[in-house]
Amino acid sequence: MTLFRDSTPLTVPRSSQNSVFVILLTLMFWIFFNNGLSGGSLLYARRSSKGARLYLPILNFIPSVIGCILCVYIVLQRSWPGFADCEGILAIDAAAISLGTASIVGILVTRVYYAWMRHNWLLYLGGVLILANFAVSVSIPFAMPMRTDENGTCRGTAKTYWPIIKFSTDIVTNIILSGLYLYVLTRAFRGGFSTSVYAELRHEGFISTFLVIVSSIVSTTIVILDLVPDNSIYVYGVDILINATLVNQMLCRRHKNGSSHTRSANHMRRINSVA
Repeated sequence: MTLFRDSTPLTVPRSSQNSVFVILLTLMFWIFFNNGLSGGSLLYARRSSKGARLYLPILNFIPSVIGCILCVYIVLQRSWPGFADCEGILAIDAAAISLGTASIVGILVTRVYYAWMRHNWLLYLGGVLILANFAVSVSIPFAMPMRTDENGTCRGTAKTYWPIIKFSTDIVTNIILSGLYLYVLTRAFRGGFSTSVYAELRHEGFISTFLVIVSSIVSTTIVILDLVPDNSIYVYGVDILINATLVNQMLCRRHKNGSSHTRSANHMRRINSVA
């Protein structure tokens, strides 16, 4: 039997799999933690603001906090089997995905509303999208029961109907968000494409928004095709991490750019007053 004709399945020792998961979760915790630091700085800077300038930093801060708690809890469970309850992991993960997804959708809809089109119907549509994503994600404990394997590791397999509902909700949400942002793009490109237009779109977070949409579709597709058996809950966790990081960078970068522009304007006013 040659090497290329050998059909013997390749198996990875459970201890090696567990070590990989611990490393991955530690990395996820570090990213969530850094997102929390930058997001917390943004929230502190906006603490005296009102309206969307305050709501957006709060929504941005939520996924990072819950993500840190979830990563620590799962790492403890995998490092010391029996230390953490699988039902507790499922509850925290449901909170992370539901609140994280709802927060991200809320941020994207709010930015479209305030930056480009202030229509009441957009507020109602955004509210429906936020509630739909929250309701689907919060039902995880009923649709993805957790079990403990022979090594004391928590495993979760989604029931057949839930990934389909999740996929449908994500597709509808992403199509609507894509449509809104494409509409804005067509308006921006009416006068022709230029470096200034690209800079403005990047400043408003259009690139990050489309990456968030792609990440959501890819993660749900992975779960539906069962490419990572018994680990669906972690796939959605990685999706929240990617989306939360993109949104956090978008908001913090915009805040820094806005602060630098304000400082430059104040500096020019001082020069003009002296002159």
